[in-house]
Amino acid sequence: MIDARRMVSLFVAMAIFVPMARSAPHTPKPGDPERKAICDAMRAFVVRSQSRPLPKPIVFKIEFLRADGAYACFEGIPVFSDGSEAVPNYLPDIVFTTILRREAGGWKVICDLSRTDVPSESEMAGIRKSVPAEVPGAILPEFWRGKLRR
Repeated sequence: MIDARRMVSLFVAMAIFVPMARSAPHTPKPGDPERKAICDAMRAFVVRSQSRPLPKPIVFKIEFLRADGAYACFEGIPVFSDGSEAVPNYLPDIVFTTILRREAGGWKVICDLSRTDVPSESEMAGIRKSVPAEVPGAILPEFWRGKLRR
């Protein structure tokens, strides 16, 4: 039988290490509900950003996806669900790069880092201010980790 002190020690260890294990930076695999939820948030973000309706649903060619706790970073190119290209006739010719935060209602884009060129230093100063300090550097692609100094 386990005595009370050992039981308390076990609970303390679980309280410390279980959350750490769950929040390690990871790339959700295809079919993972977390990956689907992130892509759904991205889909809504892209559709909302367009001035006209898209003729078909979109999916993404994901170039980078990493999540850690309440934050995720996404880089991907939207294509129509039938595999046809959505660029340049319907969507801009960019890789969508965003930071998302998990909220009560699901994932939400909080920073749009998408651009057509490398940002100038003055533009980077504004971008650095727009990215919350609690976003873990470990979820960022190497380029943005360097630019954001994380």
